Amino acid sequence: MGSQSHAQHHHDRAKVTIDCTIDERTYIKMLAAKAHMNLSEFILSYLRKDFPKSRKPNQATLDAMRESKEGKGMKCESMEDFWEKMGMNPNA
Repeated sequence: MGSQSHAQHHHDRAKVTIDCTIDERTYIKMLAAKAHMNLSEFILSYLRKDFPKSRKPNQATLDAMRESKEGKGMKCESMEDFWEKMGMNPNA
C-alpha cells in the first residue's frame, strides 16, 4: 500500500522538495505534530498568508463581461471574421 499510494498523485497537486538537515526535518515534524498537521499542511499554513487572496477579474474584464451580458460588443461569425475585425492576419 505504501509504495502504491506514494506513486499515485492527484492531477491538481505538485510535489515540492525542501533540503534541510535531519535535525531540522525532525524539528519541523515535531512542530507539525504538535499543531496536529502533516508536514504539507504545516508548511503551507505559514506560506498561504502570502498567497494571492482571490482571482477576481480586473475592471476591464468586469466591464467586458457586463457588456457581453447586455448584448453589446463585437459579434463574429467565424474565426476568420474575428481576425479580420481585430485587424490581424492569423497566417502572418
